[in-house]
Amino acid sequence: MGAITVLRPLALGMATGMRSQLGLAALAVAMSRGGKKKGRKGRGFSSMVQGQVLSSPLVRKSLVATAATELVADKLPSTPSRLNRGPLLARLALGGLAGGLLGWSDERGLGRAVAGAALGAAGAGLGAYGGYHLRAALDQRTNLPDRYWALAEDLTAVSLAAFAVAVTDDADTAPVAAAVREREPVFELAG
Repeated sequence: MGAITVLRPLALGMATGMRSQLGLAALAVAMSRGGKKKGRKGRGFSSMVQGQVLSSPLVRKSLVATAATELVADKLPSTPSRLNRGPLLARLALGGLAGGLLGWSDERGLGRAVAGAALGAAGAGLGAYGGYHLRAALDQRTNLPDRYWALAEDLTAVSLAAFAVAVTDDADTAPVAAAVREREPVFELAG
């Protein structure tokens, strides 16, 4: 597994840990915009998830609406802590689901989906705890109101999700594959 292969579900999980609905919403938007690799015909579960579920306008609109609602609700004082048992377990599950779907959407087998799910859940834990504690520390150490740090966290979560769905695993192997096709050395030693 290359670095991008690991970073994508981890980043999507972290975004989900910060904002629970964001990972699946990002996947749905990416799938509806042709996020599937061109020239590859999907089959089985992967094709069904991409073509019928995540690409569905109703599902996409629902996921985007719940993500947008969460971005607003996070700023309300009545919103419970993401570290409470229920919200934390939901974030871990959603992060695992998003990471697993991301891994499965690459059509590289069940092993990639399982690895993606594990990385997505781990990322969700990192995002939930890291986002909460960093935001609390910044709130205590600065004179800025918490809502500004909440907006910065929103921006970070959206950026992580966008990275996860915009970059492809092919970025790991593109220079090597191009060098092999052209029969050029990947690394040159200074002589």
